[in-house]
This record gives sequence, C-alpha cells and structure tokens, in this order.
Amino acid sequence: MRLSSDLLGLVLIGAFAGSAFAQIQLPGEGVRPEGHLPAVPPVHVQNPFKPFDQPRFEKACRELGATALQVKTFAEEVEEVGAARAADDLIRKMSDKFDAAVTAAEDEDPRAALLLAQVLVDAKSPVMQAHVRYHLARLFLASDDPERAIDVLNEYIGQNINYTSLDGEAAYFYAQSLAEVPMLDAAIPRFRAFLAWFPQASERLRSAAHQRILELEQQQESRLHMLADGMKKTTRDLRKKKTDKPVQLDQEGYLEELDELIEMFQEMEKQSSGPASGLGPSNNPAASSALPGGEGKVGNLNKRPSLADRWGAMRDSDRKKIMADVQNTMPPQYQKMLEDYYKKLGKAKR
Repeated sequence: MRLSSDLLGLVLIGAFAGSAFAQIQLPGEGVRPEGHLPAVPPVHVQNPFKPFDQPRFEKACRELGATALQVKTFAEEVEEVGAARAADDLIRKMSDKFDAAVTAAEDEDPRAALLLAQVLVDAKSPVMQAHVRYHLARLFLASDDPERAIDVLNEYIGQNINYTSLDGEAAYFYAQSLAEVPMLDAAIPRFRAFLAWFPQASERLRSAAHQRILELEQQQESRLHMLADGMKKTTRDLRKKKTDKPVQLDQEGYLEELDELIEMFQEMEKQSSGPASGLGPSNNPAASSALPGGEGKVGNLNKRPSLADRWGAMRDSDRKKIMADVQNTMPPQYQKMLEDYYKKLGKAKR
C-alpha cells in the first residue's frame, strides 16, 4: 500500500495548532502500558486544587504536635521565603525522622529513599504524607527515575492535595516527570495546567514551565519531520519496486505512528474550544532535570556526586543492609518500588 501524502499533510497541519496541545485527553491513560511505564490518570478540565488554606494547615500542624512558637515562626516565614518553603521547614521541625530523611536526600545519601519511605509508611496525617511524597518524588526525579516519581505523585494527587502549600510544586514536578520519561503528549497539557492553576507560583517554576512547553513542542514537531522523512524514503523504495520485508516493516511502523498522530490531533481539534486541561487524581535528563531554585524550591537535590556514584562507592555490607531493610520493613507496594529503584542505581553506576 502506498503511503498517502494527504494523510501526512493532515498530521503536519495539526502539529501547528499550537493552543490545541492544551486540550489533549490521551487514549489509554490510567493504564500501565507494557508493564513498565507509569500509569497516568486521565486529564481533567476542572481544577482540583484549592487555594492554600493557611489556618487549616496551622491547625493540622498543632494537632500533630507543633508548638505555638513553631506555628508563629511559620507564619512569619511565609512572608519571607514563601509558603512552600515555610511549610516544609515547619514539618521538618516537627518530625526528627522526616528531617533526617530529607537531610539524607539533600546530602545525596542512598539511604534517603528508604528513610523517606519508612516515614511515609508510618505517616497517618495527609499533611505529613504530602510532604514525604513530595520529597520522595523529587528524589526519584533527581535520580533519573521519573517513572517512580510519577507513581509517587499519582498518590499525592489522589490522596494529599489541598492539605499543604506544596500543591503547585507537586503539579510542576508531575509534568516534569512525564517530560523526562518522555511522555510528551501527557506532559504538555499538564505544564499548561500548572501555569493556569498556579498563577502565584514561584517565577522560577513558571519560567521553567514555559521553557519546557517550548522544548516539548519542538520535540513534537521534530517527531513529525522524522516521520515525514521516513515516509518519503519508503515511498522512494516502493517506486524502485523494493517490497522486501524491511520495507514492509518500515511501512507498517509509519502507518501505526501516523494513525496515532491523526487520532491525537483529531481529539485535540474536538476539544479546542474547551478550557485548559491538566493534571489527573527531555531528552537530556542530566540537563533538564536540574530543579529550579528560588522561592518555589524546597530542598536541594542537584549536588555532586550523584546518588548512583554514592551507591557504587558504598561497602557491599552497607548496600546489603539497605536491601535487607527494604525487604523486612516495607509493605509490598513500597518494597517493589525501592527494590527497583536501588537496582536501577546499581545499573546506572555500571
């Protein structure tokens, strides 16, 4: 079968329907394809996030044991360093175990993932769970493990939103994690949703989101050009009467991708008049996973040497101790997650 230039034209035209990228609802979302990519909840057009309720947060912290002085200090720091940083500082002051786990993450200590997961398993408060999941997701993302970051942020979005001031950052890093997989068609509308839903977010995060959208759209355009070039080559092969198995396989692959792109652009066109879509309940990870700083930044996970370097430099007995703790102290859900995480660290070092 000859590849239709009319179909290619349809795709190329759709590729430049700029604002339509904000309206995608991807087919098959919520399903873990091929058993290895993270499940991504469907895109929703309604904003699930509410403005940060500071009195409610302060009340929850007092119930968790925060002193009057700690709460007063938090309220003062909100004006100085922003609500996200101030809230995280307060939670760290309230929990020595959480503070030790976050410090380990900041120090690139390979035990950090285990320590954070242990705090998460014991946490009953949605406020504490939100802060632990935020840091665990950031740790996974900084370790070039965006799939596990998405898994953790799915839990955050499904169970912990609207309890603390980290929602905006969680939304940003959810989109960032999707971009790192890469799942570009899912990442772009979620970056747009972050910009629409969190106008008061750190300027560094908002600037980074704008930049990532431009980069991802350029990658989308490049994908179309690569498809067009491949289709032209196959057309030349067919004109030369080359119909052997490799040419047939190339043709089938291009048709499948073409069908996927056409379906995507048709869905975008259907929803082009709707509100901005967003969250559900880079090709260069080393460069694009650098985490924005400033007011919106909680923690510092961009130090050297890397976690993989530290893991590789540990004594065998220390690595075995961590893995034994994972197997003996973690429930099945987190046991599998951490086992896979540490295995990936070992492979990255080799």
